[in-house]
Amino acid sequence: MHGLRRLYNPVSLLVPREAARAWRRCICSSLRFNAGATPADFNSFVARTKTCGELRSKHIGQEVTLCGWIQFQRQGQFVILRDFQGLTQIIIPQDEAASHLKKVLCDAPVESVVRVTGTVVPRPPGQANPRLPTGDIEVEVETAEVLNSCKKLPFEMKDFVKKNEALRMQYRYLDLRSVQMQYNLRLRSQMVMRMREYLCNHHGFVDIETPTLFKKTPGGAKEFVVPSQEPGKFYSLPQSPQQFKQLLMVGGLDR
Repeated sequence: MHGLRRLYNPVSLLVPREAARAWRRCICSSLRFNAGATPADFNSFVARTKTCGELRSKHIGQEVTLCGWIQFQRQGQFVILRDFQGLTQIIIPQDEAASHLKKVLCDAPVESVVRVTGTVVPRPPGQANPRLPTGDIEVEVETAEVLNSCKKLPFEMKDFVKKNEALRMQYRYLDLRSVQMQYNLRLRSQMVMRMREYLCNHHGFVDIETPTLFKKTPGGAKEFVVPSQEPGKFYSLPQSPQQFKQLLMVGGLDR
C-alpha cells in the first residue's frame, strides 16, 4: 500500500490538500481487503465451481470443477493446474480404471487449457506445502477434458524468465498470463472503479460515454475517416471532444 502513495501524491498538486487527503483515504480504504465484506464471486456464469487458488482445508470432501492451464506434470502421478488466482495440485489415480485420465492429462502439452472434476482431499502427512495457499489440499480427479491443446511455446511461462519487449508484444495473449500482468491489470481496474465511485457517488458526477465516431470538423491535424453506408459520406474520429462536454452542459449535465 505504501508503494501506491506515488500514484496519489500528484493529486495534491491539482486539488486542495483536504480534498486530496479525502481522495487518498477513499481509494486506500477501498483497495484494502475488508474481511466483513462479501468477497467477489469468481465462479458465476462459468463452468467451474472454484478457482485454482480458492481451495482450502474447509473444502475437503467437496466435489469441485476447476479450469486452468497445465503448469507442471510429473511422472503420470499429478499435474499442477494454474489460473489467474493460484495453483492446485491434481492427483491422478493410479489404478487401471483411471488409465484414460492419465492419458488425457499427461499427453496434453504444458499450458494446455483443461477442465477437471474431482474431490478435494487432504495431502498425505509430510507432503503439505506451506508456501502455497492451497498447499494443504489436493484434488483427486474423476473426469478430465482438454479444452484447448497448446502448441510449442515461443517462451517459457515463468516469471523469472526474462523476455524481450518485441516478443512479449507479439505473443501478448501469453504475456497476459503472467502474475505481474494479471496484478497490474486488476489493480488498474480497481483504481479506475474506485475513482469513478468517488466522483459519481460523493461528488455528483455522471459517467457518460460519448460517440467514437462523429461528424468531420475542420482542423489542422490529419483525420481518420470511416466510410458510411451512404456513398460520399464519412464519419471521423472526434477531434473536438469539448463539443460533447458543451452539449452535455447545455443539457443540464454540468458534471
